[in-house]
Amino acid sequence: MNQCAVQEGGPGYRQLLAPPGIPRLFAGALVGRVSIGMIPVGVVLFVEQVTASFSTAGLAMAAYAIGSVAGGPLRSWASVRLGHRVALATMSLLSGSALTLLVPVGQWMDLPWSLIALMGVSGCSSPPFGALMRVGWAQKLPERWLSRAFGLDSVVEESTLVLGPLVAAGAVALGGARLAVLAGGAVCLAGGAIMSSAADNRRGTGSGHRSSGGQGIGAAASRVGWMLVVFAGVGFAVGAIEVIVPAVARASGHASSSGGLLAVFALGSACAAFFYGRRTWKSDGSGRLMVLSLGMAAGVVVMMAVDGLLVTGSLLVLVGAAMGPAVLTAYLLADTLVDGAAAKTHAAILAGVACNGGAGAGAAIAGTAVTRFSAGHAFAFSGIVTAVLTAIGFLMLLRDRNPYHESDT
Repeated sequence: MNQCAVQEGGPGYRQLLAPPGIPRLFAGALVGRVSIGMIPVGVVLFVEQVTASFSTAGLAMAAYAIGSVAGGPLRSWASVRLGHRVALATMSLLSGSALTLLVPVGQWMDLPWSLIALMGVSGCSSPPFGALMRVGWAQKLPERWLSRAFGLDSVVEESTLVLGPLVAAGAVALGGARLAVLAGGAVCLAGGAIMSSAADNRRGTGSGHRSSGGQGIGAAASRVGWMLVVFAGVGFAVGAIEVIVPAVARASGHASSSGGLLAVFALGSACAAFFYGRRTWKSDGSGRLMVLSLGMAAGVVVMMAVDGLLVTGSLLVLVGAAMGPAVLTAYLLADTLVDGAAAKTHAAILAGVACNGGAGAGAAIAGTAVTRFSAGHAFAFSGIVTAVLTAIGFLMLLRDRNPYHESDT
């Protein structure tokens, strides 16, 4: 059940995109997620520029991610009860507008906390592009095809995280950090408009060829709780990297290179997810998720000792090579560990919430550590936190499985 891998001889990519509405869902999700890739570079550099503080920039990114966590249950409820179309249109409008307002507020008002508040609003209403793309596939494809579909989605998601920083870096080079922020807001609005035009507008628990089941958000969270903790550790490392890398690039005198470094990180993740997703795995997905998370933790700790952008970029590729498969495995587990359309929507969104929550904490702590100590200390602490969260998730999984083992004896 938890075999998170693509089956040999599965459907081609054209078949995965053939169901009605899926091409527009796919295109909208792709465009929308480019904006997510643009945010770290544009926001960190813009906020640091107008406040002269990387600590404030880290808090702004933390507010975005923590807002995503706080708004997660509401976004899940809206997606299930109001229909995906209405939810996507509303959330993209709120999130994109709040991001766009960051520029005039930052330039005309000397109120750093207003920037943090706007990022919190943007995060709270951040559209779950990936989660609803995967739910759309789950409603329209045979279950045996989902591994390949989710593998394709993971590769595309990581590819947008390559494209997003590059677009943001180009915007920084052309018009400064403010242009990158404005472009990110516009891309978010465009992605939401495209995706909502093809999204399911049925209200209630949803339907489709698979039973909707009776699990609410609480029951879904209970079933995937251990995975959410491990995934939060993965997000913690990602959030820290998104703040520390721009600081490293700026300290080297090449601030715009932060976009290229984060793109390299995402490229390593995308390539690894592609090859990982095409292999048939017989091992348990839960074990693989934990090994991959620990691999990320080790790589981040090693980065504390590196010096120079070239070596930093090389290690980011390796850390990304663990991140991509970890993300793919976590989202497949979110789909396979629960039953029913509503529960799968909740689990998919909660997985994103866990990752974003970890990223928010990682960004906040990393921003403070860079300001008060050094980038090396920030890398070391981030890797340790990821390892600790993985260990906690492992203990939770053992606890969850223990009654079953006892009943079998």
